[in-house]
Amino acid sequence: MPEQNPILIHGSGSTARVTALALAAALGHTDVPLHCVTASANANDKSNDKTGDKPGDNDWGSVLALSPAAKTMLDILGVWPRLDLPSAAVCDMAVYGDAAAMAHNIGLDFNPPENLPPNQAENPDAITVLAHIVSRSALDRAIHAAFNATFDALTAKLHRHDAALTDFDKSTGAARFSDGTDLTAALLVDCARAATDPRAAPLWRTKSAAQYLTHDYQAAALVCVLACDRPHGGQAVQFFLPDGPLALLPLPDPHQRALIWSLPHSRARALAEIEDGVFMHELARSTQGHAGTLAPDGPRGLQKLVLALAENYVDERLCLLGDAAHIIHPLAGQGFNLALRDAAQLADTLFDAQALGLAFDGPHVLADYQALRRADGGAMAATTHILAEIFSGPQSRFTAPLARLGLALTGRMARANQGLAARFRAQANGGTAALPRLMRGHRF
Repeated sequence: MPEQNPILIHGSGSTARVTALALAAALGHTDVPLHCVTASANANDKSNDKTGDKPGDNDWGSVLALSPAAKTMLDILGVWPRLDLPSAAVCDMAVYGDAAAMAHNIGLDFNPPENLPPNQAENPDAITVLAHIVSRSALDRAIHAAFNATFDALTAKLHRHDAALTDFDKSTGAARFSDGTDLTAALLVDCARAATDPRAAPLWRTKSAAQYLTHDYQAAALVCVLACDRPHGGQAVQFFLPDGPLALLPLPDPHQRALIWSLPHSRARALAEIEDGVFMHELARSTQGHAGTLAPDGPRGLQKLVLALAENYVDERLCLLGDAAHIIHPLAGQGFNLALRDAAQLADTLFDAQALGLAFDGPHVLADYQALRRADGGAMAATTHILAEIFSGPQSRFTAPLARLGLALTGRMARANQGLAARFRAQANGGTAALPRLMRGHRF
């Protein structure tokens, strides 16, 4: 067996810590050290901001929709049991071309047969959960807690670097830190968020062959908690409106929903700041009241919308993962799910390489990771971008009517063909390839 150099995991956010947990699980039987670099050399990098260690007043102001496979992975890594806030199960997902289509149920419904009313279901006792809505803050706390527990248990294997990574040579694996120390790594697994401005990219990325396809949507996602006058019933709903998609996600309180509303910057800023009564009026006008009476239940926030997709995820000893490889439009709720699939696939790849006696920095070792993750990330980025553009982009006055018709026809075909509907659900759960071990519930 070759003697392996350490693996560097770079990034200050939860994706880097989940990746460390996945690789520790995959390589726990080996002597390969994992070095986690959580400090940033970029003074403008806000991802270093610390999450509070206790639930706060606005923990539901930002949420994530996690697939069943993602929950399985987080269960195995010890993250899910550490959530300090409950999750909300999504038992039905419906996507409509506009608000009026919801009133006539003309859209794509992901509701599986077993979740239909008892007189229509083949097995009324079975309930299929399509997704889990979690508080982003609560998930960050759980990931940090699981990481700290694993760090304490594997002090000889898992190491932290307090100094920032300032340079990395993809050909030799030579890493330089801000405190002047050096280290030779087998791989740099870079999880730090991609910079849409090339001038802000880390030095080692500008030296690599991995260029980015970028797009600025000139829009922001308006997010907040809404109180609703009717119970949501575990249903997630999305409308494609002229200004951008609007999603209503169920929260643990049956009379609360999370709002994610994509809007041009000026309108998003205005709706984030106006008084509650005017905001309620604009929300009711956009949804045409088909979602019931909706009122803000807490502060409103904004998240800038951009697309960034790396041309290559692997360049010699540099491996991109999560937001370093792809940032996509949130309309499908797949951003963090993609990152978890990246981490799980990399864990599989390195576990298999170690079992075959291959050096991690050997030729073609990461070929499967590159091919599978580029295909999944590229397909999801393209799908979300096309949907955003044809429904709400500059040419949407021509494309949106045809897109609404296509969505209605697809929904009708899916209702008539449960096999097609099942494939849609499988795609949302696992992407374009077979699920990695952790997402299938298998340990290494």
